[in-house]
Amino acid sequence: MHSDSDCRPVRLLWTLPAALLLAGALLWLPRGAKGAAAPDLPAADELLSTALPAEELPETAVIESVLPELSMTGTALAAPAPAPAAPAAAAQPVSVVRDGAGTAAGTVYFRNETDFRLDAAAMLRAACPVSLGDSGVQVLIMHTHGTEAYTPTAAEPYRATDSYRTTDSSHNMLRVGQLIADTLNARGVRTVHSTALNDYPAYSGAYTRALKDIGAWVKKYPTVRIVIDVHRDAMMSGGKVYKTVAAIGGVQTAQLEFVAGTDAGGLSHDRWRQNLTYQVQLQYRLNTRFPGLMRPLNLRRGRFNQHVRTGSMLLEVGTNGNTLEEALAAARLFADTLADQLLGK
Repeated sequence: MHSDSDCRPVRLLWTLPAALLLAGALLWLPRGAKGAAAPDLPAADELLSTALPAEELPETAVIESVLPELSMTGTALAAPAPAPAAPAAAAQPVSVVRDGAGTAAGTVYFRNETDFRLDAAAMLRAACPVSLGDSGVQVLIMHTHGTEAYTPTAAEPYRATDSYRTTDSSHNMLRVGQLIADTLNARGVRTVHSTALNDYPAYSGAYTRALKDIGAWVKKYPTVRIVIDVHRDAMMSGGKVYKTVAAIGGVQTAQLEFVAGTDAGGLSHDRWRQNLTYQVQLQYRLNTRFPGLMRPLNLRRGRFNQHVRTGSMLLEVGTNGNTLEEALAAARLFADTLADQLLGK
């Protein structure tokens, strides 16, 4: 069982970063018009496609999806039917960046894209809003954009189905999600992993399909407390691809980023502050244990389906410039730290 005391941190210093290290190199999505309802937009990858329409399901929608029976350990991933390969793109140079000027141990930083004022110290003092239940499945790992992939290497090549995307589940976000699920299950935190590719064959509408996916799993396992939507970010500018890295124990890993949703875009999300509090507390723990692993927490106007559970989060594992190996290294650190937090260690 998890106790509130293990979420209580020591005093810390925090600030809002004035600018990204990339100094304008990154491309960001346009914000929705003020006062207009914004869709559950992806975190940063919409620059690769046209803007999505506002697509939303009622929170009480009846879900009839049929779910596969999964074991709680080592679920094998079956690749979907092969898709035509996308034309080979010209190689793009990859530049290394470390996002977040203040990711030192014991600090929490934000990239606030809303008008909400944030009090990190108060959130860190608050009782932990999420804890394990007495029994049953506790965590759901899923993917709104499951086909997202990394920069291929000689050791980890893959058949691309679009730019930095593949339906090969051993090289896209399903591989990363499976590692997180396997790590949590090995630690005694019962976890299931949805292998649905909600962004394939159509990218538009992925968040609507993802909400159905989440609803089906929560209906089957109502004990789920935490829903983790695992993505990778996209950083490209001027013909260059950027990757975010950290050196942890002498190993180069991808950096991680939480993207937190709100109700600023007009969609119902009554518990977003509790949701944010949980992510802030987890970010503090991760950054204290592994300085430099976390990018600033990105607070957004969309809600990203995080209204379903207070323990919902959108986790960006590196960027399209990172390698799969770097992403898996970061995912393993995340999963172990989450297990410790949930188990009160």
